[in-house]
Amino acid sequence: MASLAAVITIASLALLSFRPATETQGTYATMSIYENYAVVNSKIVITYADDESEVIELGPFKYNDEYMLDNNRTINRAMNLMASRGYTLVTSGSSGKINSSKAMRISTYIFRKQ
Repeated sequence: MASLAAVITIASLALLSFRPATETQGTYATMSIYENYAVVNSKIVITYADDESEVIELGPFKYNDEYMLDNNRTINRAMNLMASRGYTLVTSGSSGKINSSKAMRISTYIFRKQ
């Protein structure tokens, strides 16, 4: 009888630990990277699972080693920030446009809170 009670208690605790997230408890975060070739600076926009957001400035999207390295370092720091906050990358996608005077790339990353 005592062993049956122990099994029921353990099973109940296990089931309670796998509760679904409540409506006020988000699960996903979005990071969008807007890279513009124009004078307007590029940005990283992050919206976290709790609906808080932040904007991180990037340099212009220019084919220059200094700009590319600086922007990649900033993007890498943002990705590591997401990992340090308990997020895992789920999916990503990018699109872009290039013509004679303008270039733009938008990359979107979806993270899941673990």
